[in-house]
Amino acid sequence: HALAALPSSRLGACRLSPARLSPARLVPLLARNLVHSAAMRMSSSYNIRDVLDDVKEGKAQLIDCREPYEWEAGHLLLAKPAPLSVLQQGILPGDISPDEKIYIHCAAGVRVHAAAPLMRQLGCESVVPLQEGFASLLNLGLALDRGKPPPA
Repeated sequence: HALAALPSSRLGACRLSPARLSPARLVPLLARNLVHSAAMRMSSSYNIRDVLDDVKEGKAQLIDCREPYEWEAGHLLLAKPAPLSVLQQGILPGDISPDEKIYIHCAAGVRVHAAAPLMRQLGCESVVPLQEGFASLLNLGLALDRGKPPPA
């Protein structure tokens, strides 16, 4: 069966095995996964050195979508907080300029793929999710800031 070759993780939210999916349910599911995969490939085409330069020169914003307890434990000096849980409520923090380019990071490069489309829905025009997580960005030379609570 052709579906048996698909890894179950590629079947999205569907908990059924590939062999139990009807064609009517499978086609939209596969189409959605193809669109998502293409969007992820497009969003990951950047040069991290250019990203760092853009942020340091003020040409782009660096957004941290980690949760407040993670931010308080330490965050990148140039970053602005926009926790995923806040974005999921339909709230874009006021200090984020939706017309400017945005690079978004989290702890490990996973939550950014949920946060980026939410930011686009909230009016941000250019949002690039970074595959580099918090520790990787620190290792690339971005400064650490500790103990500053997120702005209200």
